[in-house]
Amino acid sequence: MENYQNRERRLSNTIKPAEMGLEEWQVALRRQQALRERFIISELGPLFSPGEYQVRNPKSRSQYKVIYRGAYSPWNYCSCPDFRTSGLGTCKHIEGVKLWLQAEGKEPYRGEPDYSSVYVDYRGGRSIRIRIGEAHRRELTALAHEYFDQASVLRPEAYARFDTFLEKARGIEPSLRCYPDALELVISERERLQRAALVEQVYTDEALDALLTKKLYPYQKEGVRFAVKAGKAIIADEMGLGKTVQAICCAEIFLREKLAESVLIVCPTSLKYQWKKEIERFAGGEAIIIEGYASKRLELYNAPAPYKIVSYQSLANDIKSLNRLSTDLLIMDEVQRLKNWNTQLAWAVRRIDSHYSVLLSGTPLENKLDELVSIVQLADPYCLAPLYRFRYDHIITDSESGKAIGYKNLSDIKEKLKDTLIRRTKQSVQLQLPKRTDQFLLIPMTPEQSSRHEELRSAVARLVSKWSRTHSLSEEERRRLMLMLGQMRMLADSTFIIDQDKENRHDVKVAEVMNILEDALNGGTAKIVVFSEWERMIRLVAAELDSRGIRYEMLHGSIPSQKREEIIGRFTSEADCRIFLSTDTGSTGLNLQVASILINLDLPWNPAVLEQRIGRIYRIGQEVPIQVLNLVSKDSIEESMIERLRFKHSMFEGALDGGDDTIFLSDDKFQGFMESLSPTLSKGEGESPKEEEEEAQPFTPPERAGCRTEEAAVATFLTSFRDILQSPEKTKQLADAITQILNNN
Repeated sequence: MENYQNRERRLSNTIKPAEMGLEEWQVALRRQQALRERFIISELGPLFSPGEYQVRNPKSRSQYKVIYRGAYSPWNYCSCPDFRTSGLGTCKHIEGVKLWLQAEGKEPYRGEPDYSSVYVDYRGGRSIRIRIGEAHRRELTALAHEYFDQASVLRPEAYARFDTFLEKARGIEPSLRCYPDALELVISERERLQRAALVEQVYTDEALDALLTKKLYPYQKEGVRFAVKAGKAIIADEMGLGKTVQAICCAEIFLREKLAESVLIVCPTSLKYQWKKEIERFAGGEAIIIEGYASKRLELYNAPAPYKIVSYQSLANDIKSLNRLSTDLLIMDEVQRLKNWNTQLAWAVRRIDSHYSVLLSGTPLENKLDELVSIVQLADPYCLAPLYRFRYDHIITDSESGKAIGYKNLSDIKEKLKDTLIRRTKQSVQLQLPKRTDQFLLIPMTPEQSSRHEELRSAVARLVSKWSRTHSLSEEERRRLMLMLGQMRMLADSTFIIDQDKENRHDVKVAEVMNILEDALNGGTAKIVVFSEWERMIRLVAAELDSRGIRYEMLHGSIPSQKREEIIGRFTSEADCRIFLSTDTGSTGLNLQVASILINLDLPWNPAVLEQRIGRIYRIGQEVPIQVLNLVSKDSIEESMIERLRFKHSMFEGALDGGDDTIFLSDDKFQGFMESLSPTLSKGEGESPKEEEEEAQPFTPPERAGCRTEEAAVATFLTSFRDILQSPEKTKQLADAITQILNNN
């Protein structure tokens, strides 16, 4: 089609002309868009009815079937999404056909088709209608009265009997057409009714309790039933209410009822391993992570495991090669990341074909009301559609700039979402929650972190090998041994803690904690405390908060004691100060009970210190349930340590003696700790978790950790082992234990 010049004035996409009605303006915008596009239009051949066209867009490589029988004809149709959701009876492709016919000097075919058909009417919402042609009109009309109302719309109770109608109708008129979208809508509604009966009759509370190894709270069971019944749903519970386990329970129902065989989980990079761990822990299911080089990732999509986990970034890259992906059940975590509908990430997600979907978001609405529409469209493109009508009904705009200045009729949105989105807050389910919830989030390291971590582990192995040969280590070698163990912990957080190189900083935890903080800030009123052993780590988080204009308070060892009370006072009393960053300087003696979320960026060697951190908010008089999030680097010294120790209260008692600097007072307790600590130096299995394929660079461990705060932390760590290292017998026990670790790898 020619690139026709638009002689009309250019219309704004955001400001409706005063002389135009809402729908008139929207039709004009689609005509304006058609004028700018270079569509390739052709009439379909003799096998098709008159008035049917193919419209191709060479830029997007998409093509659509268009039926055009004159302006405002009820039989006009396009297979594009906009035609289905706009309710206008037109789209840019139909407008393009109009322009093409005008340019070619052709008149549109205006006759009605002679055949009968069952189709979807998208005007004013979706409804299934029947159009009866001339052939066998009398017999078909009599049959249709049993299933369709006076407006030729399929009755709700007739969905269950639609196949019977179709069989009888085609017995009368074999050429009767039932269009695919009409059949899909009928099947969708029938399946919804079947799922509703399934969750009500089969999946009672007792059945759900037996489904996973973890018993769900009543509100979680409600969320599971809601999502299974809907088929495509959004669970938008506030952060900390267990959306992941609800999604896993939904997946298990779909799998066990043979409604699905494959589950694809799309999540941020930092959550891949957490998903895998919780699937294995709660459902005992086999889950594989799609990672590695591009060719390997493409192979893994076809692996036989029921659960497949992929990051958003890998998915966006893979879709470019695969074009489309298919899965029975799609689970997307932190789906608010797709609020911008025009990004490559959102484009990639729209190319996943799934029969069912469970979308998770703690903050479905962050800044603009439009964002909610973008997210809801992933589950139900018709729920809040059309977008122009949604904006007109709910957003108050400035008449000159078109910018949103307010909102209206918000209660109507909740009513529209009642069958698609479910949201609960901690306050609404407070009586169902435990007083304290501990969660470990496995965070992948970057290739650079992994390389340096492995270099240190190898260096420790060389010292142990020397001990095995000579049964002797010098004082300097003993010091280096413990220093390198401390540096492994630092690397599990960030390379910046060691080398202070901001330009080449490697870490994942900082980005992950920012996601958590932003979710918490947008999703409620809770205050959050963030702990790290390293001052440099909390300064990295502080820099990210500064760049976003988010207020916080920070406490570390360099702050004079007389100022600490002021810092705590501001955090405690001022409502807009919701984040408190602290090193272990603040893990004792502080009352931060106003907070209900605690994030540990790293885990201290001494479990008692961990409890001291938690004790800042988990105190007598705490009136709300608290949530403890522990960020643990995958395949690091942290993960191996936590796997054995678990840091549960039952292990705190008697395992360690009190005091920050005195960890062991007896050989028995040292031996017990070493038995628990032994896996901490094991090399993690599998490949580096980050998708980007980088060449690992060699690393030489520095002699010193860096600034005074980090040196003090290492000094504290060394002091804890001072007595052990000064004793040849205890040093031999340490070396023997490490030797056993390395022999087991």
